[in-house]
Amino acid sequence: MRLNRFLGAALLTIAASAISQTAAAQLVLDDFSTGAYKKQLASGSDINVQSGSMIGGHRETAFLVCPPGPCGLTNQFGQTGSIQIRPATKLAPSALIYSAGFEVFPRVDVVYGSAAPLNLALAPTYDRIRVNFYASDLIVNFNIVAFTGGLYSQTGCNLSPSIGRVSIDFPLANFTPGSGTPGADFANITSIDFIFQSGSAIGANDWAVTSFEAIPAGAPPAAITCQGLGK
Repeated sequence: MRLNRFLGAALLTIAASAISQTAAAQLVLDDFSTGAYKKQLASGSDINVQSGSMIGGHRETAFLVCPPGPCGLTNQFGQTGSIQIRPATKLAPSALIYSAGFEVFPRVDVVYGSAAPLNLALAPTYDRIRVNFYASDLIVNFNIVAFTGGLYSQTGCNLSPSIGRVSIDFPLANFTPGSGTPGADFANITSIDFIFQSGSAIGANDWAVTSFEAIPAGAPPAAITCQGLGK
């Protein structure tokens, strides 16, 4: 009887620990394992919606090169930029991959919640968004804009090149509310936009991102933390 009571208590302890660990796990917004997409442009734009296992079930990508074009002297050699979302292979993880030629300055918006509101409760469970880069060869001007209806808050940084994998945290506390508004309600995010732009004077960026995640409060920080706009 005493052994049964001990086993019962032990099982309850294990169960409680498992629940605690599950509750504290990161929320994967997108790991790019579904919703394959590929586009190459020398000018103009392409807006595409992919479906899959990402948050909200849909991902909208807007890929812009001198919209609406042509580029003229800003791309005098007529080079191209490309974006690809592809699942994992034997050699590489699933990823969002971006490549730009000389003097090409594409902008990429990756949007969740454009097809239907996310109604995503980040706060209070999660206190930051993490972006996991596989690598980046030049400076990337990166921004995140979170919306609750027409209200928004944003954050961003110029991200330094990385030879290998690097994770970057964007604390919710560092998001700046839209001018003259209270900003987004992080307990009810209806859509979120991840924006990539060239931070190089000659364009020509190349990078890959393997996932966007929401990280729970109290979890260890990433290698880099973005302090927000202008910091």
